[in-house]
Amino acid sequence: MSFKILLVDDDILLRELIGEFLFSGGYEVDVAENGNKAIKLFEPGKYGLALLDQDIKQISGVKLMKQLRKLDKNLFCLIMTGYSSLDKVSAAIEEGNSDLIIKPFAMPELLNILQKYV
Repeated sequence: MSFKILLVDDDILLRELIGEFLFSGGYEVDVAENGNKAIKLFEPGKYGLALLDQDIKQISGVKLMKQLRKLDKNLFCLIMTGYSSLDKVSAAIEEGNSDLIIKPFAMPELLNILQKYV
């Protein structure tokens, strides 16, 4: 079984680009365009990692991370954020259980970060 990732981003183009890139790298990827859909897809133990955009509609990536981590304490969360929200995201990162990547990023950079946590 391959490593499964939950990808949450409301930007359809970015979601598809990242999803296809991860799939081509051998990862199984489920995608959601918002926090509500992500929570519906989520099952404890199903995902090894959640890749969350900080600026999704309805709920921030940090709030979604906290909800998902309540359901599965072993879930690792990687939050995608721009410089404008870097302070609030970095303050919310749980030591050892989450990290962040700053947008815009190159796909190989994303892959390097993911490989640290897989």
